Order: sequence, then structure tokens, then C-alpha cells
Amino acid sequence: MTALRLLVCDLDGTLLEADNTISTRTHAAVDALRGAGVRVAIATGRIPRGIRRVVEELALDGPQVTMHGGLVIDVTSGEHVYSATFAPEAVDELLSLTAGLDLPTLLCYPHGFRTNVLSQEVIDLFVPYNEPLPELVTDLRVLRESAPHKVAAWTGHDAYEAVVARARERIGDRYTITSGDNRSIEFLPHGVNKAHATTELARWLGVELGEVAAIGDGTNDIELLSAAGRSVAMRHARPEVRAAADLAIPVELPDDAASAIGLLFPDLVPADALLDLEAAGR
Repeated sequence: MTALRLLVCDLDGTLLEADNTISTRTHAAVDALRGAGVRVAIATGRIPRGIRRVVEELALDGPQVTMHGGLVIDVTSGEHVYSATFAPEAVDELLSLTAGLDLPTLLCYPHGFRTNVLSQEVIDLFVPYNEPLPELVTDLRVLRESAPHKVAAWTGHDAYEAVVARARERIGDRYTITSGDNRSIEFLPHGVNKAHATTELARWLGVELGEVAAIGDGTNDIELLSAAGRSVAMRHARPEVRAAADLAIPVELPDDAASAIGLLFPDLVPADALLDLEAAGR
């Protein structure tokens, strides 16, 4: 079996607990990997500012995959490995799409967001993620040349599937359609996703894709889980996410990133050692 040299891990619902903290188990597992020379990187829909605390707490170095793969960046130095943005004509088309669906819309940049509707539902999208609240711009068309990395629209959980279906009918595969929470729909340039961004990161690090391990729980992780040399889905993930991974966390293990790391790197992070930490209440 090919040795795994890079772990790319989703953040929310995977590396982080429900209260936005990193458990002692997961911290220990990540430390063990880094001590053994395995690189660890985050792959998230958040902007760079939204992951700085986690990067610093885990002492991660080098580029991280942010904005669903639209930007691979070292959040400390600001060095870009990969960046994908929308041309003005694409912004026009996507704003027309979201306007036709009557959805609150956001333009997303590495430094923050602009929205045409600052409702409570939109505000609630940002509160858990340590990201700045969007700036209200009534007519987003004035920003058509501002090169956003993502265009997003709030759908709510109930309307999410229907909105995705309607969006695909309108735009086909001209853009990547994804979501980190299944209550908002997000558009990126064609072919841009966490898998593509991880390929760029691996190339920059001199690592083959077959040497990459991945962990995730969301629909925005499907391509990454499928492309990685070895992958684990969280047990709570949707069926299509679990199907994309090589393994899902079994019922006898805690449903956390530490368990997933133990499955991927059993020689470096023995599962019994992690269970000992859990038994000790740590």
C-alpha cells in the first residue's frame, strides 16, 4: 500500500466538535501525525480568517484549502498556491440566476462578503464560523468586476434540494455547485472543488494524489473523498458522502476526526491509544 504523506481534513463537523473546539483526542492524533512527518492541512468552505485560530492551535504550517477549494493559501504569510475567481460575465449570469430564484445572495472574497439582503437567516450563516458579517450592497451588479471566489445564496434546509435542482437545470455544469451546510447553495468556477485544490496543494508539496488521505462529512467533500488515495467519511455524513469514501467510521468508534485518523494511520495513531484518552475523560 502506498504510504500516506498528506492528510487533508474537513473542518466543521469533522476536525471540530459541535462547540467549535478541538478535542484532546483529535489534537493528540494530529500531533502524532505531524511528529511522524505527515503533513496536515484543512479543507474548508471558510475564508482564511475563519480558520486562523485552528491553524494556530494545531500549529499547522503551510497552505490550507479554503473557500471550498477556490483559494489555497498560507493563512499566516498570505502566500497563494492556487486561486480561482469569477469573471464579470460569470458574476452577471449567477446574479441573474439567484435573482430569478428570489434568493438572498452573497459575493464571497478572501477578506469577507457582500450581500444584497442582510436578513437574520443570512447572519446566522456566519455566526458559528468566526467570519465577519457581510456588508450590505443593495445592487450586487456594481461588483461584477470584483473577482469573487464564490457566489452563494441562502436557501434554508427545506428548499435546498429543490434550489439545487433548479440551478442545475439553468446552468448545467458550467459552474461547480456545492454546499457546506445544505442550507445555502454555493457556486464556484467550473471544475473548482476541494479535490482540485488538494491536487494543486499536493503538487506544490511534491506529493502524489495517491499519497493523500482525506476525511470529510459534507457534500462539498465528495470529490475530495473520491480522489484521495485513502479516505474516511464521518458516520453522521449523508449517504452519498459515505459512499464516496473508502471507509466510514464504524459504530464502535467515536464519530470524530481522531477515529478517522486512527483508521487511516493505524501504525501511527493506534485506535486503542485514542480510546484510552476517551476513557480518561480527555
